[in-house]
Amino acid sequence: MSKPRIHVITLAEIVPQHESEVIQVLRTAAVLTRQEDGCLRYDLYRDTTNPMRINTIEVWADEASLNRHMNAPHVKQAIMTLIGKLAGIPQFRVLQVVDEFEI
Repeated sequence: MSKPRIHVITLAEIVPQHESEVIQVLRTAAVLTRQEDGCLRYDLYRDTTNPMRINTIEVWADEASLNRHMNAPHVKQAIMTLIGKLAGIPQFRVLQVVDEFEI
């Protein structure tokens, strides 16, 4: 049996006057993250009822890949740049697969 992949959802809300900058920072981070070893998927979404709510949905090959990502220089830079531009602290959820449909 193969090791289960690691799924992560991050939920955040943008302070409206910083919307353009936050979106650019997150898009840049997404491009760099997708190039990381072990990144199987990294997507950025807006909430349809509140476009200031932004989410990432990530899939990592394993916990080690996620840990490397969390310590990557571009992640640290994005976090520092986003201070004060998000409403509160983002929610970061690491998920364990219970039942998953694969294509």
